[in-house]
Amino acid sequence: MQIQKRTMNWLPRASLYDEAEAARLKRRAQAQSDLATSANNNSALISSGTSNVGESINLTLRIAAARLQNGTTKKV
Repeated sequence: MQIQKRTMNWLPRASLYDEAEAARLKRRAQAQSDLATSANNNSALISSGTSNVGESINLTLRIAAARLQNGTTKKV
């Protein structure tokens, strides 16, 4: 009697090193994607904060100018 190896048309498995390397590459790509997303979110928050600060300064200056205009017209 002779033992024969039967594969049943299964695809050959990658070596353990190749599987580990593929997992490392996948984790590295995910980490880079997360860093890029985080950088984009930080940039958006900073720019929105800057525009909000600029808008609040403009609003404050407009209110001050309006008060000065109203004060000067009443005195004249």
